[in-house]
Amino acid sequence: MTSAPEDRHDPGGRVRLRLPEGVTGTATFSACGRYRQSLGRDWTPEGHAPRTVLFVGMNPSVADAAASDPTCHRELTFARDWGFTRYLKGNVLDWRATSPRDLPAPDLAASPANIPALVAMAEESALIVMAHGRLHARYSAIVAATTAALVATGRPLRCFGRNKDGSPRHPLYLRRDAVLHPFP
Repeated sequence: MTSAPEDRHDPGGRVRLRLPEGVTGTATFSACGRYRQSLGRDWTPEGHAPRTVLFVGMNPSVADAAASDPTCHRELTFARDWGFTRYLKGNVLDWRATSPRDLPAPDLAASPANIPALVAMAEESALIVMAHGRLHARYSAIVAATTAALVATGRPLRCFGRNKDGSPRHPLYLRRDAVLHPFP
């Protein structure tokens, strides 16, 4: 997998967390470094098949193959607690930004490579956790297209409950024993 060309695009935040012991990381970025289509963490014991979960967030931040950000670290904790041995991360929007207010207009916020990357990760996963939180209404067509593509994979979609607007709750500040619910 490729590394992000950090000198071309600064996604903002500075919180970078080390990967846990025994966990290897991967990440796929666009050539310009503005977009991250996938992130992976694997701790599958040698000789075993991975048990994979996909989390779908709002947009990527600073996490890459070598380091996590707080949200990815939290999601990895959920994945491990649930007995998975591989965590994949994709996003409704693949533009890298720490703050949602730094997201560009819809025509730039999601690259053409994003939905195909999400579908490929979903097809490798036993479970898809929708966890993007509340997105501005201007992204509603992208959210609808992304959700429809993931539903079409036939994999179960879950979330940690819904916000008032119907969007799936973001996992960062949820309790470790948070329960998953069907989505949509």
